[in-house]
Amino acid sequence: MSESILSLEGLEAVTHYFEYDEYEMSFEGLVIELYTSKMYTAKFDFIEWKELALAFGLDKESIFDEKFWDNFMEWGNAFKVNE
Repeated sequence: MSESILSLEGLEAVTHYFEYDEYEMSFEGLVIELYTSKMYTAKFDFIEWKELALAFGLDKESIFDEKFWDNFMEWGNAFKVNE
């Protein structure tokens, strides 16, 4: 799973937000960790991840990265191209 490709600090932050029911922040942090490292989880399905990001409203507002949506879309579409 993703634990092996995340930094310890990144994993701790993602876990912290998840444990405190801050799912949007946990998801955003996870995605930022992944797109900054240009990594993908096993069995990555960009359509599912995009639907989740939309459900969290990350296309309109993000906490950690003001360019989150653009970076997320670029990262996800790059995976689709490389499949």
